[in-house]
Amino acid sequence: MIPRKHLLAALCFLAFAVIVSSPVAQAKTSEYEKIVKHLKTNYRAKKVNIPFMWLAKLAVKVVRPAGVKSFNVTLFQDLQFSRDTLDLEMRTALENSFGPEWTPVFRVRSRNGQNAYMYLREDGKNVKITVVTVEKNEAAVIRATFSPEKLAQFINEPKIFGISLSDGS
Repeated sequence: MIPRKHLLAALCFLAFAVIVSSPVAQAKTSEYEKIVKHLKTNYRAKKVNIPFMWLAKLAVKVVRPAGVKSFNVTLFQDLQFSRDTLDLEMRTALENSFGPEWTPVFRVRSRNGQNAYMYLREDGKNVKITVVTVEKNEAAVIRATFSPEKLAQFINEPKIFGISLSDGS
């Protein structure tokens, strides 16, 4: 019979060998995270803390208003960029972040320097959208996953927790 001390040492060595020899699993960076990183690193943007965002996310997961299943919002301030090159830089960053399953829905560049981009993709019965806006020295990245069927039902009969949101007409 093998003494407990030796058995424990052998098991520890075996566990260590398995951990070291197994390939390292790397988490795939999402499109959303790539865009957020681009804004932080390329434009030295400062992330804005949104109070009680965790509570809003929890409420959406539980209530699922208008078919929205999840969302994420990241706000930035103090961006440092050139207005002349921003649109091209953002288009390139977005094209590099989104795979072929994503469809660009719109790209708007206003005369006063506002830029907005929206991408969409189907995810089974759900739809994922990502919107990026940049204005002056501020930016927002918004991602949402929703059910188109539930959204259509909500538009036709707006209710939350059985309470009608329509004016009754």
